[in-house]
Amino acid sequence: MIYDSFMGFIVEVWQPGRGPVLSSDDWMYLGHHILTSLYMTSTRWVKAGHISAMVLMFFGELSNPFMNLKLILEKALEQDCCKDVTWLPTLFVCNEQVFSICYIICRVFAASFVFPHLTYDLLIRGKKNAPMWLILCWLFLCYGVQFGSIPMIYTSIDTVKNGPLLS
Repeated sequence: MIYDSFMGFIVEVWQPGRGPVLSSDDWMYLGHHILTSLYMTSTRWVKAGHISAMVLMFFGELSNPFMNLKLILEKALEQDCCKDVTWLPTLFVCNEQVFSICYIICRVFAASFVFPHLTYDLLIRGKKNAPMWLILCWLFLCYGVQFGSIPMIYTSIDTVKNGPLLS
C-alpha cells in the first residue's frame, strides 16, 4: 500500500532537476496512506483491532472504483484523441453521479452506524486486547479521516443536486 501510493504520486509530481513538487492535496494523499498503513500495522502488532481496520477499509474503498473511473475519464476528456467520442461526456456525468451517491452512502449514512459502534467496541471491549493509548490513536485516526472527508461530502451532495438525476 505504501509503495503503490508513494510511487503513484512520485511519478506524477516528479520534476527533473527539482525532485518532487508536492501540493497540499499530495501531502494529504501521502499522509492518509502512511497513517492508514500505521493503523493496519499496529493492529497486527497488538493482534487486536483488525476488524475495525477491515470495516473502515471496506467502507472507505467501496466508492474507489467509481472515483478511479472518474479520474480516468477526466484525463480522457482532456486528450485530443477522445474529443470526438460523443458518449464519453455522458459516461463521465453518469459515473460522477454514481460515485457521489456511493460516497454519500458510505461517508454519511453507513458512517452514522459504523463510527458509534466502532467507538463503543474499541473503548469498552477493546481495552482488554490493546493499550488505551493505541485505541485512542486509532479513534483519532478514524474520526480524522471522517471529518477530513467533509469537503468531499459537500461536493458529492452538490454533484447529485445539480446532476441529471435531480434536475
